[in-house]
Amino acid sequence: LPFIFDRFWQADGSSKRNYKGVGIGLSLVKELTELHGGNVSVESSEGEGTKFTVRIPYVPATVPQTVPVGTESAPGDLSPQASGEAETPQSEEWLTNLYRRAELFSPSAAPQESEASRVASNGHTKSILVADDEPDMLRFLKSQLKNNFSVTEACDGKQAVEKALATLPDIILLDMNMPEKDGLQVCRELREQLSTRNIPIVMLTARADEETKLAALSAGANDFLAKPFSTTELHVRIRNLLDAHEYQEKLADKNSLLEKTIEQLKQTEMQLVQTEKMASLGRLSAGIIHEINNPLNYAATGLYTLRKKGKFLAPDEQSQFAEVLSDVEAGIERVKNIVLDLRKFTHPEVGLVHEVEVLPVVKSALRFLSSEWKDRVKLEIDVPEKQVVIGSPNRLLQVLINILQNALDASKNKSFAQGDAPTIWIRGKVEDGKSIVTIRDNGSGIGAKDLNKIFDPFFTTKDIGDGMGLGLSICYQIVQEYGGKITVATEPGKFAEFSLEFPEKR
Repeated sequence: LPFIFDRFWQADGSSKRNYKGVGIGLSLVKELTELHGGNVSVESSEGEGTKFTVRIPYVPATVPQTVPVGTESAPGDLSPQASGEAETPQSEEWLTNLYRRAELFSPSAAPQESEASRVASNGHTKSILVADDEPDMLRFLKSQLKNNFSVTEACDGKQAVEKALATLPDIILLDMNMPEKDGLQVCRELREQLSTRNIPIVMLTARADEETKLAALSAGANDFLAKPFSTTELHVRIRNLLDAHEYQEKLADKNSLLEKTIEQLKQTEMQLVQTEKMASLGRLSAGIIHEINNPLNYAATGLYTLRKKGKFLAPDEQSQFAEVLSDVEAGIERVKNIVLDLRKFTHPEVGLVHEVEVLPVVKSALRFLSSEWKDRVKLEIDVPEKQVVIGSPNRLLQVLINILQNALDASKNKSFAQGDAPTIWIRGKVEDGKSIVTIRDNGSGIGAKDLNKIFDPFFTTKDIGDGMGLGLSICYQIVQEYGGKITVATEPGKFAEFSLEFPEKR
């Protein structure tokens, strides 16, 4: 009861209140009564009733003066000229106030924007959500904005949130004091949603103090208008916010395009680095091959001679001697394979490329590796019989053998649960003018730290002596030479999948 004449005070000040108003009605009653030299008092008992008493001093009416015929003023004419006063600074102030009232309450006083300014960049009329719990204010705002916007109305904070999420307007005009949810809560909720996070919001309130302004801006409002406001100012602020929002959207599009361009440049740079690595490796390998090849021939010849001499040893020594020779022979064979890989790397196969059927090459690769996978690894092959790629059958065979060997090695390095078995899937398909072959295994996969280096020359995750790290580098070079690309998808401990993409036609 002691606060009911305080400005902006309400019995229920929560954001979920069910009654309209901003708390200025009784404050105006008190101020207007006091301006008449009177006072107002109240008596009330909860559940029984309320009595307001307004006391205004009694002033006897004065007898009106006689007005000459022909000089009568029109009823209600309160202009300075009607009262016979000369035009003074006070009358100029009266005219200024008159124009301001006309601007505030005349629907035709709103500035008319050009047709282009009313249309969004997507060709549709711009939309605005107006939220206010006062029907008169809501009606007034709609009358001022309907010529320039598609207007959606909300009469409380809950409706404001629901309609904003449903319609995604271009801008929101939001009253601060509303039932269900106040403007600050509405603003915060909209800023938490991804779809409405960037929509410009103008907050309207009868309070113009610094604390209220800061609260509105802190909740996420872009701008702030105190009631009463000029409709001209309202339109200008809305237009400025919309322009700024459109510029931000254009800037975001440009940034997105720039990020994609930078990513493409990074990929191109990686390809150039990879190509340079390959070229450098080729020059290095060309010099090494000659130096290794001759000693290998000497070692192979000596091994043949030693094997013949072995039969002259004592019977109990022959077994150990043969075992040593087998180890030496295996080592020489490994070095020969490395030299062969280097030779193929430094002297790419020259010749005409042609259409190569994929399925026969896949079967040949599996025959080469039959001792590795038979009775140990399950194979699932789904390659169309007529699928072809543009390239060389021998070089495609080399690529498939390398990748399949890696898949088999990955299966050896993983312990499988009961009921699960090592499996390799070989799939083929033609899509968008590309002939694609994928090889997937359910082995140990590739770690994230190694994924960007697996095509680098001499990079290997195998133990020392188990590989030189040239296989995938050679695959990468071969596929690139035929205008294709090789990519890998993996999850450590679960799978690795290599995709080979070739042109389907020349």
